[in-house]
Amino acid sequence: MTVFPDEAFLAAIPVRVLASEPGEDGNLVLLRPKILSPRWAWLLRLMKKPVYRVKLDARGTAVWLACDGTRSIGRVADLVGQAFPGEPDATFRTALFLRELARGKFIDLFHGPDPLS
Repeated sequence: MTVFPDEAFLAAIPVRVLASEPGEDGNLVLLRPKILSPRWAWLLRLMKKPVYRVKLDARGTAVWLACDGTRSIGRVADLVGQAFPGEPDATFRTALFLRELARGKFIDLFHGPDPLS
């Protein structure tokens, strides 16, 4: 049985790959195209609403902003834990959120020393 998040996951570096825009109360809204395949991207021009708009709360916004391409998931979780003291399981919750962002292709996870090169 493996424990989540393990050390390898916490060492991964999340890099944002999609755009965001300001939302309500200082929170962000993530913009995800409905079609991610470059082959079918031309269909986006035909759609009235070509992107999904995912509204983040204050905690989600803090996680998104901390994913600057230089910090590991463990470091992002530490920063979010400091920003929201007293919340239980900050590392676990942050890791789960980042795993879902990766599954939804909002971020990429890199396991090397230099993700931006």
